[in-house]
Amino acid sequence: MKKCNKDIGDYGEKLCKDYLTSIGYKILEEKFKIKTGEIDLIAIDKNILCFIEVKSRFNNKFGRPLEAVTISKQNKIYKTAQYYLLKHPNLDMNCRFDVVEVNFDLEKSTHKINLIENAFYIN
Repeated sequence: MKKCNKDIGDYGEKLCKDYLTSIGYKILEEKFKIKTGEIDLIAIDKNILCFIEVKSRFNNKFGRPLEAVTISKQNKIYKTAQYYLLKHPNLDMNCRFDVVEVNFDLEKSTHKINLIENAFYIN
C-alpha cells in the first residue's frame, strides 16, 4: 500500500508541476529534501518564491487533501524553507506557502487540480 500511495503522490506531483508550468510558474526544485523535512516543489510565481505542498487523493473520505497539511507538517515545510533560503541567498524575494490538491476521479479517468495560494502562514 505504501508503494501505491507513493506512486499516486508522484503522479500527482507530476500533474501539478505541468499545471503550474502552464500557468507561468518557474519550477526551481522538485522534492527538495533535508533531514528534517521535504518540500514537493519550489517555484517562482511572478516575483514570489513559492514553497508548494502537493496532496493527491481519490476521494474525500478522510477529509480534503488540504486538511492533511497539519500544523506539524506546516512547521516542517517552514523549517525546510528556511534552510533553502540560507542556501540560496540570491533569492531575495517575498515567499509564500501554497498547497495544491490533486483529486482523481477513477470512474471518469480524470483529475482536478486546486491551487491554494497562501494556504498557511507561520507566525
